[in-house]
Amino acid sequence: MSMELLVGLPAGMTTTGGAIAAEAARLGLTLSFDKGFSLDDVDGFQPGRLAQMQAGIEISVSDRTEVDDLVELFGPNAEGIARVVAFYWGASFVEGAFAYAVAAALISACKGICFDPQEDEQLSLEQTVQAAEGMLSAARKQTAD
Repeated sequence: MSMELLVGLPAGMTTTGGAIAAEAARLGLTLSFDKGFSLDDVDGFQPGRLAQMQAGIEISVSDRTEVDDLVELFGPNAEGIARVVAFYWGASFVEGAFAYAVAAALISACKGICFDPQEDEQLSLEQTVQAAEGMLSAARKQTAD
């Protein structure tokens, strides 16, 4: 089973792995990410760690013109979106938690908008952080069992 999470970003917003980790820490999420990571040249699997657990997700960044159909999912907020960052992962709770943690950092640092295609709804920053924490809790329980 493949999961997906989308973050729409306004024009001119970009960030690095170090900045994502710093913003995530400000939100109470401890992650490490390749400091060479940049939204300007990412495409594919990105390894990392979340709360000392090995994690990684597929990330794809597309300009609005490439994914107009996805941009429409953001509803009335779609007009300001210049790029869409898509996160993909399997059934792993830690990978899901990592995706939501990175998404939360992007929402906070880059004024992004999050959309959950599985639930067909936009998520606030608080909901995105809560989802990361919930999946991380499930990952810890899974590891303990």
